[in-house]
Amino acid sequence: MKFQIRLLTFTIALLSVATLCAGPEEQYVATATQKQTEKVPLDLITTETGYVFESDLNHGGSFGQQYEVQNEFEYAHRFLITGHLYLRLGLAYDRFDFGHTEAPVPVHLQSGAGIIGLDYMHGEDVGAFLWVKPGFYTEEHIGISSFDAPITLGRIFVLQEDKLYVLLGAQVAFLRGGYPAFPFAGLIWIPNEKFRLMGVLPEPRLIYSPTDKLDLWVGGEVAGGSFRTDNNPNIEPRKLSGAQVDYEDYRAGVGLVYSPCKAVDLDLGGGYVIERGFKFHRAGENFRSDPAPYVRFELKAKF
Repeated sequence: MKFQIRLLTFTIALLSVATLCAGPEEQYVATATQKQTEKVPLDLITTETGYVFESDLNHGGSFGQQYEVQNEFEYAHRFLITGHLYLRLGLAYDRFDFGHTEAPVPVHLQSGAGIIGLDYMHGEDVGAFLWVKPGFYTEEHIGISSFDAPITLGRIFVLQEDKLYVLLGAQVAFLRGGYPAFPFAGLIWIPNEKFRLMGVLPEPRLIYSPTDKLDLWVGGEVAGGSFRTDNNPNIEPRKLSGAQVDYEDYRAGVGLVYSPCKAVDLDLGGGYVIERGFKFHRAGENFRSDPAPYVRFELKAKF
């Protein structure tokens, strides 16, 4: 039943964005201060599904083989405040399902959150941003202990117009056990029309564009998040009952992005998961998987 619901949701999203390519290509608003009309996408949709094949889950020995199923959906709308500044409001739902093992780790982790943010736009591109995602990051039960409001802010600096950019930012997640606050940086380099280096988390990539509608990429992806597990009186060790866990998934792969129209990107890829881990930092227990192949599909639409 859960699989059918996810498949129906993904199908509806796919049919919705298909209408964007059949009708008027984009719906945008232009900022009042711009001399020329620069198009700013107002509605943003992202949905991703992925599958990581089975591999051993270890913690001082193997607890058996485990797979991972990943499903994510996000929708946001931008409201013009003034000039280049927009309010971003939306919803996000992420879920990870895992194969059963003998390890005392969750069989699924999920989050449902709102999106509240500010975007400073330069046409279609975000020049600076501040995003807050208040919601519940849990195994199954919703409660105050599973509430979090991760904050992400960043700014892109232009080093060379249309060629070289640097992203600087920081993120704070109060439920994260490893490093609740950490800075991040990224590099964007566009040497010519065919190649782009998008060295930005969570999907750093080197991209080659043989045509206007097709991109070929090699790169990585960081998936996961921080969650609160359910209280379980039968779990051993007992300190993992209701514990905080950082789930981390590090991937390397190749793929392609097909854009049937300017508003829609269809991203298909696969490769190898270098490591997956359930890190109970505050309880002092870590479970890590062996490497395994993975496949993923992502749909992005902006209009």
